[in-house]
This record gives sequence, C-alpha cells and structure tokens, in this order.
Amino acid sequence: MLAAAAAAVDPDEVVAFARALIAAKSENPGGTEDEAAAIASDILDELRASPEIVRSDAGRPNVVASLGGDTGPTLAWNGHLDVVPAGSLDTWEHDPWAGEVDGDGRLVGRGSADMKGPIAAALAATSALRRAGMPLAGTLVFHLAADEELSGRHGTKVLWERGLLTQHAAIVGEPSELQVGLAERGGAWFTATAFGKAAHGSQPHRGVNAITSMARFVLRLPEVLPQREHPLVGSPTVNAALIAGGSAPNVVPDRCEVDIDRRTVPGETDPDEVRAPFLTLVESLRAEHPEIEIDVELREWTEAAEAAPDTEIAGIALDAVEASTGARPGLVGFTGITDARFYINQAHVPTVICGPGSLTVAHTANESVPVDELVAGARAYARMFVAFLGT
Repeated sequence: MLAAAAAAVDPDEVVAFARALIAAKSENPGGTEDEAAAIASDILDELRASPEIVRSDAGRPNVVASLGGDTGPTLAWNGHLDVVPAGSLDTWEHDPWAGEVDGDGRLVGRGSADMKGPIAAALAATSALRRAGMPLAGTLVFHLAADEELSGRHGTKVLWERGLLTQHAAIVGEPSELQVGLAERGGAWFTATAFGKAAHGSQPHRGVNAITSMARFVLRLPEVLPQREHPLVGSPTVNAALIAGGSAPNVVPDRCEVDIDRRTVPGETDPDEVRAPFLTLVESLRAEHPEIEIDVELREWTEAAEAAPDTEIAGIALDAVEASTGARPGLVGFTGITDARFYINQAHVPTVICGPGSLTVAHTANESVPVDELVAGARAYARMFVAFLGT
C-alpha cells in the first residue's frame, strides 16, 4: 500500500504546483501572501480538502484545509507561503518568479526550496492518494501559514492562539534535504546602544566617540557565548547584523546602535541568562575604557525547540524517506528558526521537520531545488500520510 501511494505521484504535477506557487510574489517584507494563498486554496479545493482562510488581526492569510476520514488519528502538515525578497534581479540567472527548470534538472526560483517546493510536494502527495484510490482513515490537516520569515506572529502563532494546533502529530516541511529534523535553534535579538559625547570633528578629544565604543564592543562579542553544544544543532552563535551611528562627517558621534542576532540552542530558556554576558562584557570594557557607556536591551525572544526521537511520526518519516530515496536519513538539527516551535513548545505535538531542498541555497540568489528531490519528497510524504493515518 505504501509503495502504491508513492508510485502514484506524478512528477509533472509536482513541478506544476511548485511553478504556480513560485509565480505568486509573496515577499516578506514588502508583499502579501494572498495570491499564494489563493493558488494553494484552488489546488486544495480540487483535492476536496475544503480550504478556509484564517486571517490574523492584520489581515494576513493562513490556509487551513483537511481531508480524510474521522476514524483515525490526525496529522498536520505545515508550510509557509511567504518568501524572503528576491533582491536585485541582476543577481539571478533566471527570472526568480518563473520557476524554470535549468539544464541540471533544478527548479529555480524564489521559494523553490524555502518553501513553496515542499508545499507543492505535499499537495502532489495528497493528489497521488486520490489518484490511487486511497481514502485516508484519519484526518490530514494542511496549515499553510503567513509570515514565517518574520517570526510567524501573523501565521502559525495565530493558528495556535485560535486552538487549531490539536493534531496527534505534525510534519513541518522546511528544506532539510529530506533528513529528519528533531531540534531547532532559537533566537534572541538584542539592540546595543552606545552613548558618547558630541564635539567638533576637528577637536575629537573634546568628545566621546560612540562608534569607537561600539567597535570595541562588537570586536569582543564572541565572549558572550557560553561553552555549550547541542548534539543536533551545535553551539550558540552571535552576529552583529545591523549598525547605525553618527549625524555628520564633521561631528564626533554621540550615539551608535547595533542589532545583534544571538542564536540559542535547546536548553537555553531564560532570556535574562542569555543577556547577562552582554552586560558583563560592557563592564569589562568600562574597566579598560571608563568613557564607554553601552546599554543592551532584548528586542525579541524566540525559544529553541526539541522533539523526542522515539515518536511514531519520527519513525514513520525515517522509513518513508529511506524507501523513497534508497538511503536512510539522519536525525538532524535545524540551524534556523521554524514554525515547528509552535507545535513542539506551545501545543506539545510530536513533530518532525522534513522537506526537500537545502537551507544552504535558501534566501540566496538563484535559489533552487533538484526536481528529483522534490519528487522524492512527494513520494516520501505520500508514504508518511498513509502510514500514520491509515486508509
């Protein structure tokens, strides 16, 4: 039965679904998911999944649809409809919205890997089950969300807040190269502000240069990291991501701000504990340079997540990928932040992260995914749906 489900996947349909979704420009920030939501809803409607649009308070669309019977368990498949901006078109070898297949058999386009390609694979897997005449005993629920790229507050978080994350298990189809992800990093975004004293540019000794103070701070940022390592996601990281300071070229700057991305690992649950080393670093710098005055404030906190490795859905995912690719996948960690955290941390739903495509090409110019991998992903999903939900 599992083999028949996988065999019913139509490779041309996988590509057609992916191309239709890629053509919908759902850049975040800068756009809307409405066109992508409409395309996904049309496909789900054809699959008799009764799609509905659940909007956030700001009007952002999330597609919720279900199909199957009511005599078995429930399984959520989650993917996000938004993509990061394409950036300068000059950096692309192909139109980022055309979904062209290049000479190497890769589907190219913004979202091909992250993550309209995986959404297409899941939809094509569902279509394959209908084509093979395999009605599901349990219920398959699609959660196609908005706003994942900018924290998910208008997307999967809304679905959780409205009581819709109630399934027995979940698959989040982020690009994992069809490895089975059980853990993901979290994020702490800090804003560090250095205060100085303005002076005439020709008399810098009369002022305190806030940019110089911040430079000393940024160069020693690695000192804020704890000596810890998670077996799946590795060690915490820190990155000075954005900087702004000064008012004119002939003025000693009295203010400088840096936005800092501090990635956490499972087990780091206390924001104050993560912030404390930044304050310790400031005090260390002041001991050497008394003029330094730097304030560090937490702007946003996203907790890391980790699922158990011995759940039914994890075992099914491992077997399904192996049967579809011929290679046993590994249990891995995801270095980025995904919507899996809402299922794991808030809803306490056993969850895996598993999808075609690679994080190494996500958010880059010429983002792409091998068509063969998309098809293998669809076949793996078909096996997962049947194995978990029954027919």
